[in-house]
Amino acid sequence: MLEKLAENHDLWVNMVVGMGCNYSLAQDITQEMYIRMDRLVKDENKIMYSDDEVNKFFVYVTLKNMYYTYLRINNRHKFFEYQDFDSLESENELYNDELDNDFEEAFNEFTSSIYSEINTWHPYNSKLASIYLKSSLSLRAISKDTGISLTSIFNSIKNFKKALREKFGEDYEDLINKDFNHLKQIK
Repeated sequence: MLEKLAENHDLWVNMVVGMGCNYSLAQDITQEMYIRMDRLVKDENKIMYSDDEVNKFFVYVTLKNMYYTYLRINNRHKFFEYQDFDSLESENELYNDELDNDFEEAFNEFTSSIYSEINTWHPYNSKLASIYLKSSLSLRAISKDTGISLTSIFNSIKNFKKALREKFGEDYEDLINKDFNHLKQIK
């Protein structure tokens, strides 16, 4: 079966390239397809027609699924080449210490302003927000420990998040974008 698949190797690679993939990655995905077919397809009749011709549509769908799975996984995380780390380190070596100190200071100011805001809320809301933010408990665990219904806790936390997002959303963006000067002026 693998010999028949390999006869159309260039076709399989071109199919993956046609999906928008670069050539070297298309080669890798095609090789992975061979491994997957060998491991998972026990009945050759699933991918072969009666006259020993490969079912190209079946292979196409397999390649497409493998490529889109690769894209979905790759979009979750940003991958860097080893060389990228070296260039980032050399460019930012002196700047990093100052940036870390500034970020830590800005982060502490940001979190203290959030907790100051929470302390001005009604005691029920303030206590529930503090439990949610300071503990690693799930909503169900908070509900079980406090005796408050899960729906009530969910709605309250949804409202907390909305209120905090409205009041501190721009500050949060400044913090993430490392615009510390603007963040410090708000405090």
